[in-house]
Amino acid sequence: MAQPPRAEAGWGEWGPWLFVGGAAAYLALPFEPPPWAWAAAVVLACALALAARRLPGCAGPALACALVLAGGGWTAWTAHRAPPPLAESLPFAQVSGRVESLETRLNGTRVTLSDARIAGREGAMSVRVVFPADDGEPRPGARIAFAARLSPPLPPVHPDAFDLPRRAWFQGLSAMGSAVSPWRELAPPPDDVGTAAFRAAVERARQALRGRVLAAFPPGDARGGIAVALMVGETGAVPPDTLRAWRESGIAHMLSISGLHMSLFAGFAFLVVRRGLALVPALALRHPIKKWAAAVALVLTTLYLLMSGGSLPTQRAWMMTGAALAATMLDRSPFSLRLVGLAAAAVTLLDPEAVLGPSFQMSFGAVLALIAAYRSPLLSLPFRGLPAGLRGAAIALAGTFATTLVATVATAPFALYHFGQVAVHALPANLLGVPVLGLWVMPWGMAAGFAAPFGGEAIPLHAMALGLAWIDRVAATVAAWPGHLWLGVMPDAGVALCAVGGLALCLGQGRARLLGVALVALGFATPLTVTPPDLLVSPGGAVLAVRRDEGYGTIGGRGAFARAVWRARTGLPVEPGGWRCDAEGCAAPGGAVARATPASLADDCAEARVVIARFPVPPPARAACAAPLLLDAGDLAREGALAIWLEPTRIRADSTRAHSGRRPWGRSGADDGDDDP
Repeated sequence: MAQPPRAEAGWGEWGPWLFVGGAAAYLALPFEPPPWAWAAAVVLACALALAARRLPGCAGPALACALVLAGGGWTAWTAHRAPPPLAESLPFAQVSGRVESLETRLNGTRVTLSDARIAGREGAMSVRVVFPADDGEPRPGARIAFAARLSPPLPPVHPDAFDLPRRAWFQGLSAMGSAVSPWRELAPPPDDVGTAAFRAAVERARQALRGRVLAAFPPGDARGGIAVALMVGETGAVPPDTLRAWRESGIAHMLSISGLHMSLFAGFAFLVVRRGLALVPALALRHPIKKWAAAVALVLTTLYLLMSGGSLPTQRAWMMTGAALAATMLDRSPFSLRLVGLAAAAVTLLDPEAVLGPSFQMSFGAVLALIAAYRSPLLSLPFRGLPAGLRGAAIALAGTFATTLVATVATAPFALYHFGQVAVHALPANLLGVPVLGLWVMPWGMAAGFAAPFGGEAIPLHAMALGLAWIDRVAATVAAWPGHLWLGVMPDAGVALCAVGGLALCLGQGRARLLGVALVALGFATPLTVTPPDLLVSPGGAVLAVRRDEGYGTIGGRGAFARAVWRARTGLPVEPGGWRCDAEGCAAPGGAVARATPASLADDCAEARVVIARFPVPPPARAACAAPLLLDAGDLAREGALAIWLEPTRIRADSTRAHSGRRPWGRSGADDGDDDP
């Protein structure tokens, strides 16, 4: 299996990643740069450009700095154009808006509204609301009205956790909540030919396909939810136990329409069209049927993009797949590191905040590593000596094994950073699942999608279900194996080292690649330096967790969401209990941490090192408190989520405010702390 020659990477390969790095650097800042800083950056970029022209040796560093500054400046400009979120929570609000998109979930329907209006308030906004299943689904594009309980996007429950306010800020999403009354339609979907009408028509087609797919399976059948995820891009109908098994077995990437699905879809379409055209000698001998097949595959993948909802991971996958098909039509190699970099830069232009998300990092990390591995002579295997009948099977088996191994290693640091776990047995699970997905499930899914408008989706969906049942059985079996998860905490420095080292390893040559190996090794070693916090506090102090033995014990609220996030961020089990409570208050084992009431405040201040008071503490009482750290309602609202280390000589704390409190999207505030956002 000959490998293409490896050319030295230049600005075409490195430049896009410098732009992406500038966007990531801006987003990771703990403060918002003042306007004069950006003016100084522009002056610096111009000075560097002039220096590059006069001093040839400065051209490289000058261009690198200019690209980093461009990425940061573009992200800052995008951030400051975003609309602000709702200023405060509204327990009851009369809302009207146009249905932009819908997602069927197990507990109802999540609807995103554009041009939403709240009675008594000026200005339009974008709102996301969950309606109970009994309310039914509104028509996409229709304008509806209802009463709802709304709030700004809830702050993280851990200082390093997923920043929902930042994500919502860049999406232009101003409020979230749940409906407290059934919706009623105020105006029908638009019937013109504008953008709004086109989006409404696409959403109606998606809604119809979703309904046909779910109707082909018994209610509650996991296979129906999985089929919807693969065809329409919505995982809301997948049962939680199924989702957990797929995550813990390392095949959850199959549920999100990404590069794997797009490449399988495009590859199958390309193969069918090209083989079909080859059956006509007049076409095959006189016309470029390969280019024609690539063009048809591009059109079909664009249709798949629309029907899948066009989520950001799907857009990234479409960009990379489309670039590969375009390269085929232009007689260029579709396996290009430059194309991957350009796709990453394009995504950053469309949605700069995505660069800090797991989907961006894991998908581009896997694709970069796979293309670099494909281009490396180290992975050349001597298949030429095999009999012709075995050669194709051996290449397919070795390719699947190498692809799974490389992708698992490439995404491991990002999985540890975002989810606190890596599926140890992902290799066998993917070896057993991916071929079935590519050779059976996706082709039947394509057939079902094309047959659905004519009412003929039942047979291909039932055939598709056979493959889904096999993959689901593989996920459940592998997730039940002992030691199936590697739990750990990847710090910011660790994931940055792995990212920079991975780029050097994939794009560099000679010593640069050796440096990349060293940086990746250092990054993987950083989890050993992490010490879990002794105390975790949710926004507003609704839920507390204190470390005990090999895990955490929590108190307050139901806290299911907080416990799940804390488990991912600490790598330790988090369970309710472990606190001593009486009529006056609660204390952690050992008495170092107390949850005070007004009646117990004086005693807690005398005995505990940390006192959490969910009520305002007057200045005289605060001054009389002997505890080294007292956090009252004002402190908890201002700091957001907290992670606290009780060291022998000092108390060290980290908070949401320290990470994003001074950014445009930063909002420290109390969360009810009980349920999922």
